[in-house]
Amino acid sequence: MKNKFLIWLNIILFLGALLLVFEIQEKGADIYDDPVLQHFGLSREEIIGRYGEPDLRGEIGGPGGEALFYEDIKISFIFAGDRREVVNNLELYPGKEFLGVKVGMDFDEITSVLGTPRARGYDPYKKDYTMLYYFGEEEDGMGDVEVWFSAAKDTAPTDKAQIFWKKYWR
Repeated sequence: MKNKFLIWLNIILFLGALLLVFEIQEKGADIYDDPVLQHFGLSREEIIGRYGEPDLRGEIGGPGGEALFYEDIKISFIFAGDRREVVNNLELYPGKEFLGVKVGMDFDEITSVLGTPRARGYDPYKKDYTMLYYFGEEEDGMGDVEVWFSAAKDTAPTDKAQIFWKKYWR
């Protein structure tokens, strides 16, 4: 009787470990399956063909480039840097969902879905609170995708998510 119990216990532990391994691998693979992140690499023409003319076109500072803002889908597609051919950054606004969270959730709610962030705290440069996540493979101290959530207070709803496709710049 004791031997049967130990055999079944080992089988259950083995299956549990196997499920954990598959879950961890699946999370890594899922990032580019997200409908929002699938916009990375699309051309300006592909975005306009899919969503029509943007509600607003704007120049962006820093590395230069252009942003196409679509109010109804709560997203700006950003074509940044010298190579401005494809979407390489995104800004999402309250109500937009991605990676299982919704912009507008507070930091604690986001943490309950995405896990512990890389950093969280007050950003004196932006004069708001931010929370940072890296996703995908890490290289040179950064992930394939970097996500910054912003809020007026540490406990307030987020008002924006900035998503940077760092892999594009490697």
